Amino acid sequence: MTLRRTYPTADVAERIRRALAPYEPAGLTSRVASATLILELVAPSAASARATLEDLLPCVATAERSQGITTAAPTEADPDE
Repeated sequence: MTLRRTYPTADVAERIRRALAPYEPAGLTSRVASATLILELVAPSAASARATLEDLLPCVATAERSQGITTAAPTEADPDE
């Protein structure tokens, strides 16, 4: 599964990525392309992926708030990636 969040600048996206890096669970990779944070999750099952996302998304929201971001572009999810 791939999640994409677009921010005002590439610098903001990179700061969010760095804030999340210490908490990345196994199977999750992150990178920034332009101003978009890309999170890629590989999980052994749909239930595992869901549990990981339930833990991860509040961390993303906290990292965004710490950077003064109250809204980002809508999250795009691609379950096939």
